[in-house]
Amino acid sequence: MDPSDDDPFEDPFGDDPLDDPFGDGSAGEGEADEDIASTFESIDRATLLAFITVGILVHGGLFAASLGAMLVGFRGQWVVGGTLTAAGVGALVLSVGIYRRYKAKQDA
Repeated sequence: MDPSDDDPFEDPFGDDPLDDPFGDGSAGEGEADEDIASTFESIDRATLLAFITVGILVHGGLFAASLGAMLVGFRGQWVVGGTLTAAGVGALVLSVGIYRRYKAKQDA
């Protein structure tokens, strides 16, 4: 038996490590890319901007509020934790306001 036969780093699924075993070998040029491109071209700029803004505010607000609450609860850091919690809740309230303003504009 050859010692190179039991190489733990050998690719067990094929000879070419760059081959995609689940795809057809294309380099990403397919119907999905065209669908995404056409979708972004058809979306209204105000809708996309509102979606991205609200998404960033919600993620940042949840992170800040959660981290702040943990700092207060587990480490007793009231100043930093309280500030982060207040900023997180403020970001969440702001995101609700932006969503409601956008929704009211769309309904009118």
